[in-house]
Amino acid sequence: MTFLAPIFLYIGMAVAAGAVALHFIVTRQPTSSPLPTVRFIPVSSVRVTTVAPVPEDLWVLLIRVLAALLIGAAFARPVLVPERRPVARVVLADVSRGVAQIEEVRDSSRRLLADGDALIAFDSAPREITNFADSLATLRKSGAEAKLSPALIAALRTASELRAAVDSIELVIVSPLRASALDGATHAVRALWPGRVRLVHVAASADTLAPQVGITVRAADNDGVAIAAKVAGIAASDAAVRLLRDTPTAADSSWAAAGRRALVRWPVAGAPPGWRARATVDTAGAVIAGDAALVYPLERRWEPDSAASPLRVVARWVDGEPAAVERAVGAGCVRDVAIPVPTRGDLVLRPSLGLLLRALGAPCESTTGSSAMAPADMLSLSGTGPLAASDAIEPPDTVTTPLVPWLLGAALFLALLEPLVRRGSPPLWDEDLSEEPVDQRGAA
Repeated sequence: MTFLAPIFLYIGMAVAAGAVALHFIVTRQPTSSPLPTVRFIPVSSVRVTTVAPVPEDLWVLLIRVLAALLIGAAFARPVLVPERRPVARVVLADVSRGVAQIEEVRDSSRRLLADGDALIAFDSAPREITNFADSLATLRKSGAEAKLSPALIAALRTASELRAAVDSIELVIVSPLRASALDGATHAVRALWPGRVRLVHVAASADTLAPQVGITVRAADNDGVAIAAKVAGIAASDAAVRLLRDTPTAADSSWAAAGRRALVRWPVAGAPPGWRARATVDTAGAVIAGDAALVYPLERRWEPDSAASPLRVVARWVDGEPAAVERAVGAGCVRDVAIPVPTRGDLVLRPSLGLLLRALGAPCESTTGSSAMAPADMLSLSGTGPLAASDAIEPPDTVTTPLVPWLLGAALFLALLEPLVRRGSPPLWDEDLSEEPVDQRGAA
């Protein structure tokens, strides 16, 4: 057992010691008897009886001492410290619609979990399962998309509650690891976990697209979009998605129409094909494509031409206006993007721009990020190094102290009992009578 605020225990002990001291300092005065005048007493030896003071009401004293100690212990907030073990696991089980077979998630989680571990099922929101031995069989696949950021936050909160009983904590993610599970905050939240993460891959549902090879970017070497694609690890040659920062040609459109390929026309300057100048140039604070959100002040100069053929919006500004559109071309599609990328600043190095590029470079009719997670993202998510040491995890803001109500209740009971004991309790032992002979003329 340990105390979160031991100073109150010391105060309770001091109060108890003070009660004992006062009880023995304040004693009953010895009884005295009036003596006749000495001159009328014959000269002889007499025996004078005196009453020696002895402690009384010791039951009352015991009750007061116990009440003081109980109140001090309650305010000191005692916590039972369980027996420590080497490693505990926090398992994040993906139950979203991206999972092919929920039974695979159950079996993988069951093999990982032991007594004292924690299970968190997540889709778009996490929920901790306390009695996982019985609840694993009841896990059900949901219709929501998986989101790793809130699940990682829940894992940090759960780990802070386990840290007192273990030396290290291992975080395990059981998931099909879809790109849609990532958002702009995922990598920042992952950085808060002070150790490596084990990724257990399970089969993805049928609506998950094949792993995305990457994006072929045709641009100058110092172009911001080209640099961002390299930083995000999605730049590739001969990919099924071609992103053009220069002037497109008829051969590019034929290439997209010949198969399930996506042609992304993203001019460095000027309006994309089928766009026109806005009546008023303004600045938008964010752009959203699927599950990717880029928060940055960007200038808006263009808008889709209403006379153009029907389009599908694949990216919107924060106020809902289109920022990128898509139209079908043969078996493929063509996307036109009107999002400026400044050449100055750190925007091209931000992970959020890489996520936006991945969403805009997804296969046709899909910017939801339902493709498999990129290898670079999986490497960043798993990390390297040892397991998370318990001392490296922040303790919880509030610690449960179930003993406090019982201690306060016992102290209240003693406080109510003390007047009854004081009213009718005799001394714990009788008064001690002692006699000694003295000369009568020396008696007072």
